[in-house]
Amino acid sequence: MEKAILFGSRARGDNFNDSDYDIIIVSPDFANILFTQRIAKMYDFWKHYPLDIEPICYTPEEFEKKKKQIGLVQQAVKEGIEL
Repeated sequence: MEKAILFGSRARGDNFNDSDYDIIIVSPDFANILFTQRIAKMYDFWKHYPLDIEPICYTPEEFEKKKKQIGLVQQAVKEGIEL
């Protein structure tokens, strides 16, 4: 994993007790894996932990492209907390 960014209400501090944890995960290990399969793999990993984690998984190349576009990733980079 190259990078992880917590974003959304947990990063802003305006979350509720039951709010999920929105996390962007950047890793070269996601190459050649379908986007939906990446998320499924992360859910399988985190199912043993008591946190409601909502992962979004990108390769480094995808992340670099997405952060230049207006949208979720750009907002997460600006407002999120790098872990």
